[in-house]
Amino acid sequence: MSRLAASGLALLGWFLMIAGLATPALARDNPRVLFILSAHEHGYWLPEVLTPYKILTDAGIQVDFASPGGARGVQAGGDMMNDQERRTLRELGETLASPLKLVNIDPAHYAALYVPGGAGPMFDLFDHPQVNRITANMFEDDKPVAADCHGPAAFAAVRLSNGELMIKDKMITAKSNAEEGDWARANYPFLLEDKLKEATTQFSAAEPYEPWVVRDGNLLTGQNPASAGPLAIALLKSLTLSGRTGLAGSQD
Repeated sequence: MSRLAASGLALLGWFLMIAGLATPALARDNPRVLFILSAHEHGYWLPEVLTPYKILTDAGIQVDFASPGGARGVQAGGDMMNDQERRTLRELGETLASPLKLVNIDPAHYAALYVPGGAGPMFDLFDHPQVNRITANMFEDDKPVAADCHGPAAFAAVRLSNGELMIKDKMITAKSNAEEGDWARANYPFLLEDKLKEATTQFSAAEPYEPWVVRDGNLLTGQNPASAGPLAIALLKSLTLSGRTGLAGSQD
């Protein structure tokens, strides 16, 4: 088990690190990572989708998007994007508008899972039966499962085949109570830090808005939007070190 405290990383720094992690085997075998997006009206946070997408795809990894019911979802945080994220969004075109249906996802087709944040996951990804199925299957298959900011809400109710919560006694982070504003406190069904602590997790967080990434085995979590890039690098490193480049199939 290891805890990764991430300092701020510029995009140039990220790409230099990616160049060192993108092994010929990774690029050749084209592993596939599933991004689970919220379909709720409060949306998913675009920067937490676009920066990890860019980091992973630049390393030769394929990314599929899926959501509850295959719904398009609402893109939030567009005004917070940097120039690279805007270019990535243009390159994606309509891809984000047509995610796969979670019910049709076979976890065997994927090497890892990533859930970006935004307000939406607090409403529709927590204790979602298909999210729980996919996540538990991949976790028990020793594949990396990662989530950023409010994304770990998708992991909070996942139970393994032995009946225990996946996150029980795990080191974990997510959007901290100190970072939640009045709207969140008035509208969310729970504060995420409180919910995770109910599972007797070893919750930790950096100062508000500072990047912070925690890895506990194949569970990887980031605290806030500033953590999305460092989390994607940690996920990429996990894939590289685990040698998970041979997949059971493809959904093309």
